[in-house]
Amino acid sequence: MKTFVSQAIAAGLAVLIASAVIPGVRIRKGNTAIGIAFAFALLNLFFGWLVKVVLAIVLLPAALLTFGLPYLVFGLLVNAILLYVTDKLIDDFEIKGFWPLVGTAGLISVAAWLLPRLF
Repeated sequence: MKTFVSQAIAAGLAVLIASAVIPGVRIRKGNTAIGIAFAFALLNLFFGWLVKVVLAIVLLPAALLTFGLPYLVFGLLVNAILLYVTDKLIDDFEIKGFWPLVGTAGLISVAAWLLPRLF
């Protein structure tokens, strides 16, 4: 439960920061960030493991050739995929383009890593 709550808080804060800093990320209503955080955390809870397994299998040949280098961006890819699904599920949340998606996923990754270490 603690992981779910920290993931939701990290996602909500990261999306709020991304909407203020990254062009192409837009939240139409202020309270939508709570819905985004909840939806992202639920997707991560229920489908995150599936995305991780599929990505691990897909990245295996590249990982073998480069001694594991693709796994450094593994969390970023998982967050980007789940964030894309969240974007499609919530009408008041919009990410235009690939780089805003990657930037927001990066912020979520940093926030999810940093938040448990601070509190």
